[in-house]
Amino acid sequence: GKYKLNSLPVGSYRLTASATGFQTVSLASVDVELSKTTTAHVTLTLGQQNESITVTDTPSLIDTTTAQISNLFTRRMSSDLAVASNPTGGYINLSLLGAGVASSGGVGGGTGPSIGGQRPRNNNYLVEGSDNNRKDITGPLVALPNDSIQEFTLLQNQYSPEFGNGTGGQFITIIRGGSNQFHGTAFEYLQNRNLNAVDQSNARQGLLSNPRYDQNTFGGSFGGPIKKDKLFFYGLWQYNPTGTASSPTSNPVEAPTAAGYSTLASIPGLSSTNLGVLTKYLPAAPSASDSVVVAGRNIPIGIVPVSAPSYLNIQTYLGSIDYNPSTKDQIRGRFVNEIHDGFDTSTLAPLPSFFVSRPTISKIL
Repeated sequence: GKYKLNSLPVGSYRLTASATGFQTVSLASVDVELSKTTTAHVTLTLGQQNESITVTDTPSLIDTTTAQISNLFTRRMSSDLAVASNPTGGYINLSLLGAGVASSGGVGGGTGPSIGGQRPRNNNYLVEGSDNNRKDITGPLVALPNDSIQEFTLLQNQYSPEFGNGTGGQFITIIRGGSNQFHGTAFEYLQNRNLNAVDQSNARQGLLSNPRYDQNTFGGSFGGPIKKDKLFFYGLWQYNPTGTASSPTSNPVEAPTAAGYSTLASIPGLSSTNLGVLTKYLPAAPSASDSVVVAGRNIPIGIVPVSAPSYLNIQTYLGSIDYNPSTKDQIRGRFVNEIHDGFDTSTLAPLPSFFVSRPTISKIL
């Protein structure tokens, strides 16, 4: 005969089969993996039903239902992954261990690895079945913290029609949940200009200190039971501030010198309101490099050295809750929130008065 069990949570199971007049057979450690159909064959032998056979050394179970290629990465691999290799890639860097997966390099737009020679923009990102794709530059919308990953799978080749929205790789992730035991973690990753070695080429030029680069990633998680065997919770918070050295704006900003502003103020008929707005938002140049003529008066102007603050603070918090009202029913809920706080100097006027942070918020429900 045949049997099929759908929608099982990932994990390790014990499979038991019994029938009248046959010995009961149990298969231990049957692993159910993310986005994979596990096939297990059970053979019953004649005997008393109260006799049982337990198979503890099961062979490697192969998914014979599809031609897709899948690479599974467990929670331990995600949490132990070094953040220093690529801070922006996170746990997705694990996919580079698979065949046919390479760094995107300079291949087209999008973020993430290149699958089978395709552009990264062809990838599709899912979190427990929910869409996690950016619609502008493509790539994952929310970068989940490494410690929050239960399992991560990359599907390649001819995957099932249920996976669409891209011909590249299918990046599928499950977030951790609670259990009958309380568990928690605390973590921190730090690198900055004081810890990093000075580049030898800079040292030969007399530059014995590094430009600013301060990155810190820290946070913690906690999970456990609300009601044993019935209701569980899990939560994680992570904060990632990064500061880099500022650089002058690409387009020089010119302004009147202090003497130029005095000359403008002495011109009769000049709008004092407009001059007040100009002096408020455009500081005087420290020295003159050119001049302009206003109402027949020569106004000295110069370049204003403007360097915008350069930093990006990312705060991520998420939570999941699992409820088992019966042995046949399971209810799961989760919430992911990521907040980016930094400066956008590409669309705003390059003046200190307009240096305001532009927070962006991304959510997955």
